[in-house]
Amino acid sequence: MNRMQSLIAERLEPRLALAQRLVAAIVQEAAGAGIVITPIGSLARGDFRIHSDIDLLVRGPLSPARRLRAEQIAASHLRGTHLPYDLIFEADLEADRVDELLHDALHAC
Repeated sequence: MNRMQSLIAERLEPRLALAQRLVAAIVQEAAGAGIVITPIGSLARGDFRIHSDIDLLVRGPLSPARRLRAEQIAASHLRGTHLPYDLIFEADLEADRVDELLHDALHAC
């Protein structure tokens, strides 16, 4: 491993641990509010990298107030962490696209 690879690996480990911890907290808080949030993308697949973002799928139909609550929950945990994230709402997508997004999440379990 060269110096650059070593530096990247050194920085990735705490970033990945932080992302996993924050996502777990988001999922738990959302569940307490009756909102199902599923991590998808690189974090779910296990190929999260130093520049990866956090992708979260908000499941099911939501009223505007519940959408806002999901956004507040994610933002409250991720604000100031320098971890970019995408909050994707299942209700805004076609069923086949949801299936594609969930494919990795389900296979990562």
